[in-house]
Order: sequence, then structure tokens, then C-alpha cells
Amino acid sequence: MKKQQQNNEQQMPIRRQLGINLVKTFNWVYDRSQLFFAEYGLTSQQYNVIKILYEADRPISTSEVLEQMVEKNAGVSRLVDRLVIKNLVQKRTNAVDKRLIDIQLTPSGESLCEEVTADLEHVDAVYAGLSDKDVAELNRLLDKIRSIK
Repeated sequence: MKKQQQNNEQQMPIRRQLGINLVKTFNWVYDRSQLFFAEYGLTSQQYNVIKILYEADRPISTSEVLEQMVEKNAGVSRLVDRLVIKNLVQKRTNAVDKRLIDIQLTPSGESLCEEVTADLEHVDAVYAGLSDKDVAELNRLLDKIRSIK
């Protein structure tokens, strides 16, 4: 069956092969990053939220968090609720607009964010097979793909 799959991929248009390769590569990198964040009791999305809050250095709303997330997640409220349970963030109603919920890091959330951030080179290790020049070129090409309207 594997040989048949290889033949099908070789007959596929090259741009479709690229699309499949990008998805496979994303999944491979994503799985490895999830393993890294799991060592800290987090997912990559949860880390993204605490990093946004850390950099904001003030309480911000869930909608502001969603705007800044690298990996957009409509379930940001559920992500925040999980972080509240872990005592990494706290929520409160916005004083100006009662419809908004403000979120901010707890001291434990701040500490964990600093610890994980200091160790992120382990996530970057998935790209160890590429030189800095390769990485720069790949970034340039990926940016070029996204620039097409």
C-alpha cells in the first residue's frame, strides 16, 4: 500500500504535493511542541495565552487575547477557564464594560511563563536539520505564499 501511495503522490501536481507536505510538516512540528509544553502542564495554546498576558503587563479582555493569538482559537474562554483552574490566571469583570472579562496572570502564571520562555530553545530544536540560511529562506518563502492575494 505504501508503494501505491508514493506513486499517487508522484503523479499529483507539484503544488498539491507542496500543500500535503506543509500539512504533514506542520503536524510533525506541532506534535513535538505539544510534548514540550506538556512537560510544564500546558498546551501550546495555553502558553500562547499566558505569554500574551505576560507581555501585556496589565489585565486584558479575552477578545484582546484572541486578536493576538498566533493560533486563533474561538474557545479562548475555555482556555482561560483551564488556566484559572491551574491558578495561572485570574478573571474579573471589566470595570468600564461589564460585558467584558479581564484576565491577568497570577504570580504562579508569571513564574511559569518565565520558566517556559527561558527553555524554548528545546522547541526550536525541531529545526536543527536546517542551517540559519535555510531557515531564513524558508521563512521568506512562507511569507511569499501568504502575501498572494
